Amino acid sequence: MGSPNLSMFDLTGKTAIVTGASQGLGVSYARGLAKAGCDLVLAARSLDKLEEVANEIRQWGHRALPVKMDVTRVEDIQSAVEKAVSEFGHIDVLVNNAGISAVHEAEDMSEREWNDVISTNLTGVFHCAQSVGRVMIGQKYGKIINIASMYAFVGSSYVPQASYTASKSAVLGLTKELAVEWGPKGVHVLALAPGFFRSDQTIWAFENNKELGEKLLHKVPLGRMGRLEELEGTIVYLASSASDYLHGQALVLDGGFLSW
Repeated sequence: MGSPNLSMFDLTGKTAIVTGASQGLGVSYARGLAKAGCDLVLAARSLDKLEEVANEIRQWGHRALPVKMDVTRVEDIQSAVEKAVSEFGHIDVLVNNAGISAVHEAEDMSEREWNDVISTNLTGVFHCAQSVGRVMIGQKYGKIINIASMYAFVGSSYVPQASYTASKSAVLGLTKELAVEWGPKGVHVLALAPGFFRSDQTIWAFENNKELGEKLLHKVPLGRMGRLEELEGTIVYLASSASDYLHGQALVLDGGFLSW
């Protein structure tokens, strides 16, 4: 047996767009891709925060282009994609990460709370995939990684968030459909379903509410939150040629949460 072909994980010369890249898990995705050789287009609503992330990315010797973008605005998405193509000439990877949540019992959730989450987590994901997908179809190659959640598969434990779980479940359906439509055109479409990682969306539960955090971690067989470097390694695998036969499916990174 020969040595493993680690060059399959090399992303040198590739260009990736990461949405929701100004904070949380989006920053980890950007870091992982940059360490593997990617140039980055960093998209989010806060340009100031994006500049901070871009400066960090540039320390690894790669280009980083911050672009202000609200995924609920189609014109913002189209403008960001045009800037990416103009700057780098091609788009190899989209990490479709931008997302929000709303914690409320279903019977008390307002129409606005429901619509805000669905508009960002599902409709925004579709429009980003659509705009980047058009470029990738023209190139006859590319990878779209839609960020779902382990709560795409089960109801949310102890934290009522109907709009979030509904949106992430729908992301899996969208991933399958785009995989069927675009696979023959050279575009790989897959999903990543993370479990508990430290982010702005989880600090309130795990650090500000110790009792709730303990309850949630009790459902994780490994007994801990995921480490951000584990997230970085996973996104590199999904973006690289090492995962080329993974298509239309979700890779679950949850410490065993769904094994119960």
